[in-house]
Amino acid sequence: MIRTIVALLAVAGLVTAEEKPAAKSVLVHAVIFTMKEGTPEKMVDEVIADCHKMLGKIKSVRSLKAGRPTKEKAEPVTTTGYHIGMVILVDDFAGLKAYLEDPIHVEFVKKYGKYFDISKLKVYDFTDDK
Repeated sequence: MIRTIVALLAVAGLVTAEEKPAAKSVLVHAVIFTMKEGTPEKMVDEVIADCHKMLGKIKSVRSLKAGRPTKEKAEPVTTTGYHIGMVILVDDFAGLKAYLEDPIHVEFVKKYGKYFDISKLKVYDFTDDK
């Protein structure tokens, strides 16, 4: 899990998204997507683009970062065996639930879920305990 979080932090800097003012506490929703065998490579770019275009519009999302794994490994423990990393910041658990239940998120899952290898999907939710 630590390796995955390290990889997520590397991915988070790949693509800049507009950030909305956040509350004092922040909940981080991190997702690692691996595509099913045979999925066209262009689909990865399409998913990343729609992470920003679609999911970034959801009201409870304060910040969204999405991209491919880095080509170079900063540390031997860095994991790159996935296709897309995404990190979303929301204010709290209610904001996460609102994000997950938002019709835009439901549409995104319906549009792209068939391309994801669900057995390899990783989701990490944690609070930023400053």
